[in-house]
Amino acid sequence: MLSLFVHIVILLSVKLCAGLRANNTVYIINSAETPSLGRPGLTPIGQQRAQDCIPNVFRTFDIGLIVSCTEDGHGGGSGCPAAVLSATPLATQLGLNITTWRTTFSKAGEDANENCVSNKIRDFATNSTRSVLLVWDPLEMEDLFENIDIDRPGSDDEDEGTPHLDVIVTARKTKVLSQTSMNCTGIDGPAGILGASPALATGNTPKLATQVTVNDK
Repeated sequence: MLSLFVHIVILLSVKLCAGLRANNTVYIINSAETPSLGRPGLTPIGQQRAQDCIPNVFRTFDIGLIVSCTEDGHGGGSGCPAAVLSATPLATQLGLNITTWRTTFSKAGEDANENCVSNKIRDFATNSTRSVLLVWDPLEMEDLFENIDIDRPGSDDEDEGTPHLDVIVTARKTKVLSQTSMNCTGIDGPAGILGASPALATGNTPKLATQVTVNDK
């Protein structure tokens, strides 16, 4: 009964979120590759995507805000630490903090409205025209799209449960403009021989950038 109540409150909270109204371009990606069985961190391929590919793709996209997710206290968002790891090298390169946001909502009414990712983007847009990057737990991606009131591309596909970690969804306001691949060399596209990147060869892992957790009550 309690879980049903929490689920209903979450649905009500999502509906209270205003859709994206800002003119800023918003890019949405999944976290990089993670180990099986819920183990922490990123796989070697995931580290290469985070350290080499994502910064190379987004460094020219005029990103001014990076938002990722954090666990919600009810078992949701278990993949959020990996999402933050995925965003960290780019954030470090751009000199930005990572703003973290709960994946779901525990309160209805005015407090729930304050939990809306779209409101954070709106507030950012009042002072900036720069682009926004959302890096999210793949298992919580559907909730994210509901939160920002955008129809998730491919949500009716039969293979919805298998996320494509290279996909970039580009949106503005409540409209999806495009879906593209990161086309990471040696990771995405046709199979080939993968050489270890210099960062991986030294055994380095991303150092966490500064995080700003919003509405962590």
